[in-house]
Amino acid sequence: MIANPLVWVGLAGIEPDDNARARYWQQRLHGVMIGVALLALPAYLLDLAADSPRLHALASVLDAVIFCAFLLETLWMLHVTSFRTRYLLENWLNLVIIMGSAASAAGAATEWIVLFRVARVAVGSLVLMRAMSEFRVLLTPRGAPLLVGAAVCILLASGGVMFWLEPSIDNYWDGLWLCFVTGMTIGYGDVVPTSPAARAFAVFVAMMGAALVALFTANIVAYFVGRDEPPPVDEERLALNVQQVVRGELAAERTALLAEIRALRAEIADLRATVARPPGPGAS
Repeated sequence: MIANPLVWVGLAGIEPDDNARARYWQQRLHGVMIGVALLALPAYLLDLAADSPRLHALASVLDAVIFCAFLLETLWMLHVTSFRTRYLLENWLNLVIIMGSAASAAGAATEWIVLFRVARVAVGSLVLMRAMSEFRVLLTPRGAPLLVGAAVCILLASGGVMFWLEPSIDNYWDGLWLCFVTGMTIGYGDVVPTSPAARAFAVFVAMMGAALVALFTANIVAYFVGRDEPPPVDEERLALNVQQVVRGELAAERTALLAEIRALRAEIADLRATVARPPGPGAS
């Protein structure tokens, strides 16, 4: 039985039972690799939506950056991990990214390259969802405004991108509406993506919408569950109170012990005085 569900999507990373060096490098490289993976989206859009040779060349450069970054990251993690075979099997998505970005950077002109381009968009979405899931503040009551703000910003930006990519849309508001019904998985069918680039971007919007809805639902559940649970114990304050109680008891015992010692000394002094006193006239 696989404990880590991210194994199924090839994003398991380093397991907790691996060595400390491998866990350290995973934390160091995590943010960098998220940014590199998200370059797949502009690379795909530039490659399909642009007519300029310079923009096509820029897309190839982004593909080369993605290829080199993931190849070096995979080789380095294989070097530091204690379980190389398991790392490859549980992070198979890295191999998909490497093959897809290498084929795109080489400028392959076959039909199957489209599948790799769509996979790159899906990869960027999955990695972004993984990154968002690691922000535990999003699952607290304070995370609700952040989720709403992120959803609004993503929706506004996605509407502009869809208006740019989809030829059947003639205004920004239709692009915004298409992104909303796609992200919420409503799909009325009044406006639909028709171009390959718009359809690929719709995949990204749908996955982001599903991730945001799931996080917002988890936030609400965490809020109501937290209301039924007792308030968390402040361990530091509890330890401080225990120390104060112990110190007070020790001080009281010390005071009582000193009093007993003084009384004992007084009794000893009386006994010495009695012993040293000369006997009376009638003593034999």
